[in-house]
Parts: sequence; structure tokens; C-alpha cells
Amino acid sequence: MKWDLSFFYDSSENKQIKKDLESAVINAKKIKEKYYPILSSEKLTANDLKNFFKDLEEAMEKPYFAIQYAHLMYAENTQNVQAQKLVSIGQDYLTKAEIEMAFWKPVLLSHPIDKLEEFKDSKELKEYKHVIEKLIKEKPHVLSEDAEKVLSALQPAGRDAFDMLYGKLTSSYTFEIEIDGKVKKMTGPQVRALRQDPNKDLRRKAMKLFFERYKNDKIVLESTFNSVAKYYDTETKLRNYPKPISMRNMSNEVSDEIVDIVIEITTEQTPMVHRYYKWKEKHLGYELTLADIYAPLDPVKKEIPFEKAKKIVLDAYYEFDKEIGDIVKSFFDENRIDSEISPGKRGGAFCSYNIPNYKPFISMNYTGNMRDVMTLAHELGHGVHGTLSSKQTLLNYHTPLTMAEVASVFGEMLVMDKLLKELDEKDRKIFIASKIEDMFATMFRQNMFARFEIQSHEMIDNNGMATYDELSNLYEKELKIMFGNSVKITEEYKYEWSSIPHMIGVPFYVYAYNFANLLVIALYEKYLEEGKAFVPKYKELLSSGGNDAPEKLLSKIDIDITNRSFWEKGFKYIERELISKL
Repeated sequence: MKWDLSFFYDSSENKQIKKDLESAVINAKKIKEKYYPILSSEKLTANDLKNFFKDLEEAMEKPYFAIQYAHLMYAENTQNVQAQKLVSIGQDYLTKAEIEMAFWKPVLLSHPIDKLEEFKDSKELKEYKHVIEKLIKEKPHVLSEDAEKVLSALQPAGRDAFDMLYGKLTSSYTFEIEIDGKVKKMTGPQVRALRQDPNKDLRRKAMKLFFERYKNDKIVLESTFNSVAKYYDTETKLRNYPKPISMRNMSNEVSDEIVDIVIEITTEQTPMVHRYYKWKEKHLGYELTLADIYAPLDPVKKEIPFEKAKKIVLDAYYEFDKEIGDIVKSFFDENRIDSEISPGKRGGAFCSYNIPNYKPFISMNYTGNMRDVMTLAHELGHGVHGTLSSKQTLLNYHTPLTMAEVASVFGEMLVMDKLLKELDEKDRKIFIASKIEDMFATMFRQNMFARFEIQSHEMIDNNGMATYDELSNLYEKELKIMFGNSVKITEEYKYEWSSIPHMIGVPFYVYAYNFANLLVIALYEKYLEEGKAFVPKYKELLSSGGNDAPEKLLSKIDIDITNRSFWEKGFKYIERELISKL
């Protein structure tokens, strides 16, 4: 399926795109001129602040719309020069706008805390209460107006530039591999999909080829990772955060202590991974390597056509709730999914929504296996979230990363539950095994990435830099903690860290997947207990977007994320409902 980007503009040559991007700077200058004296005045009122927030949201809608279009075009083909230019131009305009707008946080936060608290609790600012709550928490970490300007100005030439370089480089990779006597030219996502091929020699050959391709660019990837880490960590020091991950935790609206608990508990549970892969090794009858962890239990390769995947996912969502089913159906009806594999297309999958306009778009690389069906369910979950939360204003629209994966993982659980009821015993066992592996990938693997990130940033900070080999050796150590002696760790897998784009684009993002997975297990158990009575609560949670802190939103449905035992329940569920059934 191919998406239809004419929803945005009729063509990438449309002059309105540049006008919409330019409006970011024009409107930012107008806002600064109008509101600088108002926000800095001792006579600032709640109504003045409300008008500022409204004007700020209105000013950013058109440029956010245009930049979303540019990024979707770029994801469709990272080698498209026109798309590259649009993304670059768009980023330049947004940066110029951010420089103009850098005044408002420092100016607003120069007011006494008592006054900010009054604004937070005022009737006029009711819909922006959480925006002000976040500002008050950020107060110790917001720099002077000039310093904020400098950071905004340097961003495109800093982390953003390295992220763009990394994306361009790795999306350009092509691989030649012999399959059934014929040499095939493949993209990165196609090679990664061979991890699920029934032929173990092909799996091992493919993954060796894949990771060694990254090693070949070790100079670029080493420099890119080091530069991103230094840039990010320097900013955290300037902003007086206790450690690099703390800045991400602040934006995720979760405490360092809670994140530490989740990482610690997940690491303690790694013997579960060891036991499972020992079982799989016995079942398959040969020694497993890391290239075999997603090997199918059934040697017969089954391709699932996209139309069948569509039906499976639609049925599962409709059985949960008609309104949510209708939202999912609209993605297919309105061609807001791009599932085709093509040269230059960005790897992986994502759901894009910049403004609350009820129209998210999805990109994925559909290769026809069961995991791709679950990926479709996952991204459509994001789409449901982005649609339901469109009732919020722009400043309350986006959730922190800790909540961003909730609807997506819940969507996977719905599809999993449906398939478990419909499959025969043999296929059910195969599906349970693949679902366990997916959960391990979302939880333990992402936890391993998080541990690697924390340690690699420390290494770079302490030693000035870390070589590609040092980073690879650190990653190998983490692989051994996750897998123990349950699988053989071959040499090329130590280079896997350099193939993880999140570590470049969004440092310390990865723990959010594990956080959300454990959180969703609790939500799903509530759904199984309460049945249809749970659905309105769930929809209310998604509709809330980012208008309150995760801790408060979840407390409304009796979930306490500060409790250590809450996080341990998720692992008990996997043991009880999945592993024990093998």
C-alpha cells in the first residue's frame, strides 16, 4: 500500500510549502514584538498568558504541517534531493523561529514561583494548567534568553545534522546476497527480515553481511555517535541535570528513580530470556547463535499478504471498540499508510502526527511475516492515539515518550489475543513463541540498549571519546548479560549498536519501549478483568494526550508507577500467560 501525500500539498513544487514554512519566522517575530513586554511585565495577567499560548499554537500549525510533509517525503526516499532540500529548508525556518521565540520561557520563568503557581491554578488558564506545571519543573534547567538562542541556533548543525547524516548513509546501504542459487540485491529492511527465514545458514550469512556493512563505515559511525553524545551531554551539564538521561526523563515526565527501577528490575529478570532460548534450542535441535533468536519454529515459510494482515488487524480493533475500529479503517480508506519496500526508503516503521488534525500517517516496510502484522497493529495503535488526542490544543497534544508507546503496544496485545483464540494448537504454539520473542525485543533488548547508552555516554565523558571497537566491546558485554550462555554470540553482533538509529536521533529514547510494554500489560489485564467497562477509561486516557503527567493520568485508572511491585507484575504475566504455555 502506498500513501497519498496530496492530503498535504498537490506537489512538492507547490509554492505554498515555502510560504507555510516562512510563516514560522514571520509569526515568531510578531509574537516576540507583541508579547515580550507583556510577558516581562509585573502586571502580566492570566488572560494575557492565555492569549500568548493561543497565538503561539496558531503560529506553529502551518509550519509544523509543512515540515511533516517534508519528513514524510524524505522517509519515502531518503535519496530524493527535493525532499532533502525541503527538510533542510524547513529545519532552517523552524530554527530561526525558535531563536526568535527563545525569549518566552526565560522571561516567563523570571516571575516569582508564587505568581506562576497562581497562573497554574487560575480559571482562565485551566486548559494550559499542565503546560505551566511543566514550566515550573523546568525552571532550574532553563537558561538565559541568550543561551537558549545559541542552543536553538546550533541544533541544525549539531545533533540534527548528525542524525541526517546517519539516516542518509544507512538508508543508502544495499546488499547482495545469494538465495536459492541466485544473487539478489536487497535493502537493509529486507536483509533484516531474513532473520525470520527458515534456513539457518541464510539467516547467519545475512546478519553477518548486514552488521559488517556498518563496521565498514566505523570511522563515520564512531564520529557520529561520539559527537551526538558530547553534544547531548554538554547540554545536560549546561542545564544542570544530574546525569545525561535526566534531561530525557524530564521531557518524559518521569523521575530518575522510576526509570532506574524499571532498568534494574528488567536486568534482574534476564534469566527468563536464558530459559526461553535454551527451550528453543532444544526444540530446534541445534546450537543457537544470535542470528537464530527469531528463527521460525515451523520450517515452512508462510507469507501473509498485506490484505490479510489488514483484515486481521481491523477485526481485532473493531472487536475492542467500534469508534477505534473506524479510526483504524480510515487509515486504509484514506491511503495514509505506506507499506511498500523501495530503494532509499527509511528503514523500520513509524507513525507521524505533528498537529492535532485527526490525520496521522504511517510508514513501514511490509515483508509478509507475522511480525510485520504486529508492526501494522503497533503503528495503527499510535495512529489511534494521535487521532483521539486531536481534541487537545497543540501544546497539550503530544505525550511524553513514556506514554507514546502505550496505544501501540496495546494494539499489538489486541491482535495477539485474537490470534491466540483462532489458531490451532500447533500454530498457537508457534505464535506464542514469536510473541515472547517480540516482547523480549521490546523489553529486554531495549533495556540492554538503555544500559549501553548510559555506559557509553559515561565512557565518552570520562575519556574524551570512545572508539568504535570500545563501543562494540561494551555492547558485547551487554549482549552477554541479556543472553547469558543461552545462545552463541558471534563476532559481528558486537557491531549491532551502530545500527540503532534511536541512539543517534533521540538519545535515551529506548527505555520508553520497555516502560510502555510493562505498563500496557497492566492495562490489558485490567481490560480482561473489566471487559467493555474498561473501554471508555482507555479512550479517555488516549484522548488526554499530554494534558497531564503520566503518573496522574494513570492514577485515574488505579495504576501506581512509583510502586516497584507494579513493574514486577509484567514479568509474572509473561511467565504465566506465555512461557508456561510452551
